[in-house]
Amino acid sequence: MLSKFLFSSAATLMALSSLANAQTNITEKDCASTSEYSKCNKDVADKWSSCLQGCNGDGNCAVDCGCNSHQQYINCMAESCWNQVYSCKYQLFVQQYFAVCPSAEEPIPFWPPPNNAPNRCSCDIGKVTQTTLSSRNQQIQCMQNVTDQISTDVSNINLSNLNNGLDIANRASDCACCGASASISAAWDICPNTEPTLAGVDMWGVFFPSNLPNLYTSLPNWAWSSCDSTLQDTKCQDLGFTDADKFYKPGDFPDNGTSTLYNVGGTVTAPPSGTVLTWSQTSTTYTITATGYDIKAVASQSEYRATATGTDQAFATQTADSGAGAVRNGGLGAVVAGILAVLML
Repeated sequence: MLSKFLFSSAATLMALSSLANAQTNITEKDCASTSEYSKCNKDVADKWSSCLQGCNGDGNCAVDCGCNSHQQYINCMAESCWNQVYSCKYQLFVQQYFAVCPSAEEPIPFWPPPNNAPNRCSCDIGKVTQTTLSSRNQQIQCMQNVTDQISTDVSNINLSNLNNGLDIANRASDCACCGASASISAAWDICPNTEPTLAGVDMWGVFFPSNLPNLYTSLPNWAWSSCDSTLQDTKCQDLGFTDADKFYKPGDFPDNGTSTLYNVGGTVTAPPSGTVLTWSQTSTTYTITATGYDIKAVASQSEYRATATGTDQAFATQTADSGAGAVRNGGLGAVVAGILAVLML
């Protein structure tokens, strides 16, 4: 797990500062309680700006400010905009949270949405991001297994098992290519009809940064474009990559989807978490009370949920299906390209 961010320039700090209004991508008038959501958002933005000013150019401090502020924005959603938590905009915001906060960890409220959730995004962005995160962790573990095996062979003076440096590089390349493929392939596999950049294919560039020589110490010149032959002869599942269904080679991807992101499946009519939500990140635990709802409707939903054992019904209900317009013209990749100039260590 990455422990910190080091910022390469003052421009990056300025870019992160511009994210202080990121959550306002979710239109206030669409929220269950417009006034409460607007007030909550403004309070978080003001505190984020003040926190960044207090960092005096310290990159790690700026990242801590961003982590806390993203968590507070999530609290704003849970409190007064819970009817939009399955939407594309919220799912993209959580994706952004993982991109800018190295300590972010699951579970995150309302993310990813349950299957067939009302007002859900047309592409399961959360599942794509989950696959990217797990693939990166499995890639690191795979590389560690290679290192451990080499150390064992050396300590046992069993140099015949090492063969030569090329064999070591090949084993490391298997890990690198499988991890990359699992991450990149998720956009096509999970959201085949969506434009890959909108589905989150660019998350690869955030969680598998090419400017990290220490990530692939045995592969100083490794590149994803070189993985065709490696993936042809490698069974990635056997190396521990268990959360991806597809492992496409660089030259063997399906046709790109063409759809934008939009919301489908009806309307969230009661807080999905009930009236009170408790969740944690690192050493902080939040308890949030939802507002802007009919208490009788919530009580009715709670009673229904209690009796609906053995089903996959979500707490929130949905009304008649209705599609929504395109959410945005760029996915997180476009956002990250403009805000992250960081080296992950």
